[in-house]
Amino acid sequence: MPTGAAVLRCASSTGSLRRTRCLGRRLAMPDIVLVDDHPVVRLGVRAVLSGHPDLAVVAESTTVAQAVHDVAVRRPRLVVLDVVLGGRPVGPALCRTIKDEAAPAVLVLTARTAPAEVTAMYLAGADSLVHRTSPPATLLATVRATIEGRRVWAPAHHEIGPPPGDGHHDPAEQLAPEHLTPREREVLGLLLQHCPNADIAAALHLGLPTVKTHVRAVLRKLGLARRQDLFRNHAA
Repeated sequence: MPTGAAVLRCASSTGSLRRTRCLGRRLAMPDIVLVDDHPVVRLGVRAVLSGHPDLAVVAESTTVAQAVHDVAVRRPRLVVLDVVLGGRPVGPALCRTIKDEAAPAVLVLTARTAPAEVTAMYLAGADSLVHRTSPPATLLATVRATIEGRRVWAPAHHEIGPPPGDGHHDPAEQLAPEHLTPREREVLGLLLQHCPNADIAAALHLGLPTVKTHVRAVLRKLGLARRQDLFRNHAA
């Protein structure tokens, strides 16, 4: 029969083992950093993820500087960010910066899904994009898929039309590779909206053969064989 001291040693050892296992599970949890300057949005994302103990939100950032700092310190598996902070379209530049800093997966959660902005985020290296009005189940599934290395590119449907001439700077103009022409950037933006060639032709007032030529050029310059490769899994 074990002595009292032996029982205490066993209990202590068991407790240490449990703490070690718990710590291991905690360390294995995919840390998430939220980057958004709208408190209600951050609260909503936390509410969606809070019931899932395997997903841990470890920091909330409201500025570019804070986001860069939090990513550098926390080294998260996933960053959820908006295209706009402080009224400025900083998403593409911020995405490039944090990818260079810590190489986390980046999920864009935004209400801004105009073709030019979608194009800019894609070319900046964003892994997934989902519209801010998507159901909670869609957001949760996209978070998990992106962490697992799968790509989800699902901007909400909107009326297709030519880019608005509102005088604002087009973020894709600065961030897209120089070898993509302005027209090819427009075509890429609509491809990322899952538009078929006929819809692209109607939106840009082009003939169908011309659209097909632009699509082939975009895919060739991006090193892709077919349009489905725009959405291929990073884990593949």
